[in-house]
This record gives sequence, C-alpha cells and structure tokens, in this order.
Amino acid sequence: MTHSRHGRTTPTLTLLALCLALGCANGSGDDGTITTTTTGITSITPTTSATDTSGGGDGSGGAAATTADIGGSSGPEVPGGTSTSGGSSTGGAVDPSTSAAESTAEAPSEHFMFSDPLLGGTTGTALGGSFGDAGWTVTGKADRVYWEVPRLVEGSVEFTLANVTLANLPLNDHEVFAMYEGGHGIEHPIGYNPEFRNNAFKSMIRIYGAAEGDRVGKQKIMWGICPFGAPGYHDGTCPCSDGGFFDEPFGGDGSWDGSPQKLRVAWADGVTRYYRDDVEVLAIDWSSTGLTFGPQALYVSLGNPRPEEVDSAGMPIGAVFSNVVIEGWTGPETAVCG
Repeated sequence: MTHSRHGRTTPTLTLLALCLALGCANGSGDDGTITTTTTGITSITPTTSATDTSGGGDGSGGAAATTADIGGSSGPEVPGGTSTSGGSSTGGAVDPSTSAAESTAEAPSEHFMFSDPLLGGTTGTALGGSFGDAGWTVTGKADRVYWEVPRLVEGSVEFTLANVTLANLPLNDHEVFAMYEGGHGIEHPIGYNPEFRNNAFKSMIRIYGAAEGDRVGKQKIMWGICPFGAPGYHDGTCPCSDGGFFDEPFGGDGSWDGSPQKLRVAWADGVTRYYRDDVEVLAIDWSSTGLTFGPQALYVSLGNPRPEEVDSAGMPIGAVFSNVVIEGWTGPETAVCG
C-alpha cells in the first residue's frame, strides 16, 4: 500500500520494535502493546491500569531544550534565535515544492501514529497526578507525563483538556504541553535550567492565568529551532550563525468553562499551527528559514519542569487530560548549523 505525501507517493512502512524508541511502559512499570495495521500505522495502548504513578520512572534517551525567560513570567522566552513575535502571528500555506522539511537530504519516511487515552494509566512516564476513568488528573503544580517518540519532522500532537476554569488558573503561566529535544545524552526526566529552558528544539502551549491581567485565559504557542548539535541546549544564546528561529505569539479566546477542549499542535511545510476544538488559533511561519524540525530524540510532555524552579508557573490543579494522539512522518535529523 502507498501513502501520498507532499504530492509524491511514498511507501508506508510498517513500524517495528517501537517499544525501544517509545519506552512502552506506564508510570508503574506496566508494559503496553503495539498494534500495527495493514497501512503501517502503529498505535500503542496500555494493557494494564496504573494505580500509583506519583513516583514515575526515568525515561530513556536524553536531550535539552532552547528558550530563555526574559523579564519575568510575562516576558518572552527567547532561545537566542530570531524572534518575530509581539502578539498573534499568522502563517499561510507554503508551496510543498519549497518545503523546509525537504531542504535536507531525502530519507525514507514512515507514517507513525500513537495514542494514549490516559484512562487508568499511561504508556509514558508519569511524575505526579492520578489516573482514573476520566483520564489523568493534575494534583500538583509540577505534575507531568512524558513520552519519547520517533523523530517526526512533520506531524501533530493533540489531547483533551477538561475541568479548567479561571478558578484553577491563578498563576501567571500554566503550561500544559511541551515538545523538546531529548537526545545527546540528556538525563530524564529533563531538568528545567538549562536543559529545557534553553532547548534546541522547543515548543510549548501556555495558558495565561489571573496574575496576567488582560491576558488571562489566552494561550501562547512557542516554537524554537537552534540546530547546533550536542549537548542539545545552549547558554541562553543560540550559537548558530543565523541565530536559529524562535517565535511565541499569543491570543485566542480567554474563556474556560470546564468543558472538554481538544488542543492540537501541528507542524508541516515550515508552518506550526495551534488549534482549539479544531479551530486554528495561532500560526507561526518559519518556512523562510530553510530549517527543518529534526531533533536527535523527540520528547512530548503534558506539563514541563519549569514549575519546579519558577513560582509563577504551574499546571492547573484539578485539570483532567485524556486522549493523547501523536502522529506524523519520520525524517532525518536536522543538519548542524554553521
């Protein structure tokens, strides 16, 4: 069977032995199962329920992230790259023939799909929180769940977020999603500063809280690329000669009524888009840079380590996460910058 991507027909390859790449174990050490379909799409679902995941285990692999906090919680997190942000930014469609994802040497691509409903347990690593029939509930501001996934040079991550109102958004920053470089021998769970703060491949969704005044409830999407190689994080300034790329627009509807909301981040053709309930809220166009999104090891998380060191940041206590779906196309690691 074949699958069409960017106007070309690519064989869809069956993904094998993904447990080594994904760490197919929940926070309590239970194994997950891999299911492959005839189209080569692979999904991973838990086989047993986790009853205590508050301790969590160390993930495999390692890496770092690239962005820096400037001017406190309400200031931009700048990874040393070129920032074009000030408020909302929008990106248009990019001609596939000039896709940034195709600017490196062509390599065989595989279509990957992974799902974790978070009902009673997880195939990832949980640090805090509790699992139940509705999903994973946040019980502490530094709670998080993370997964290592194949390198997706283009793809999407979506999840359902429920039980969030302005009442449990009291802080400046409530960061519910992150994606980052986790290779180059970085230890996991990844630390905040400098590994995550100054990460080389970093994305994050932030929901502003009551302490942010007129921004309360609005969302920010971050996107940073600084492909300088090991150790996967820098000292606060991207060492690439072109400064890499970084942008962090914010906007969207600031109301949260506790109902389930589907949040989704998608990246392809040099454009990153953030959706809320299937409506595009923000977009970042980085196609003109010629860069690709190709970390050595890709990690995805709900929550991040920032609340461990920053008092004004934290997960919304009582929020319930479920139905994580990650899919996309694998590809080569981004060439190291000059």
